[in-house]
Amino acid sequence: MSQITVHPDPFTLIEYDANVIRSIVEDAAATAEFPTGVDIHLEVDEELFAPLVGTAADVADGKAMLWISGANFEDNRRPRHFSGEQAKNDLVVMLLRAKDRLSDDFKDAPPDNQLSRGARIAWDTYAVGRAARLGIPIRQPRQIYDFRLQHGFSDVADAAFERCWNAESMNWAGIQEICKETGAADRDPGKVPVDLLRQK
Repeated sequence: MSQITVHPDPFTLIEYDANVIRSIVEDAAATAEFPTGVDIHLEVDEELFAPLVGTAADVADGKAMLWISGANFEDNRRPRHFSGEQAKNDLVVMLLRAKDRLSDDFKDAPPDNQLSRGARIAWDTYAVGRAARLGIPIRQPRQIYDFRLQHGFSDVADAAFERCWNAESMNWAGIQEICKETGAADRDPGKVPVDLLRQK
């Protein structure tokens, strides 16, 4: 059974409950079919609130290391209040990406803070598409727009989006190939520490 830790515990700046979040992580891990023998550590940055939303999913020493802005768990209708549904939605996507990192298919992928913007959104799209098929409510138009911002507003980019969204399986080489096809690999000179581009 995976050991799940949530930090901070307790929360001091926002009214989140680490025990509630821990149970949602457990539920999200079951939905994502995350390996039960892999421990999960979740860091919630309670100093970051809307519009600074973002996530990171890495694996270190065989453990899933997740980071998320407190804004991601925020109820859109009630600022600074926790939304369990939103938390599960984001956690399923994060755990799908962490699950990818545990496989040989993504063993050569750099840590999230070294991913290019194009690679990150392509990988996110692959994860979000799978989450949607698992029954997680997803706003596909938002994902398409974020993808186009990095890969271009073109038929080539839209075809690449469909490949990522509908893929049952993909590997790191496939993510890189998509970035080459759309030109994202050429137009992306820098890296981003975490994805802080999505607006709530």
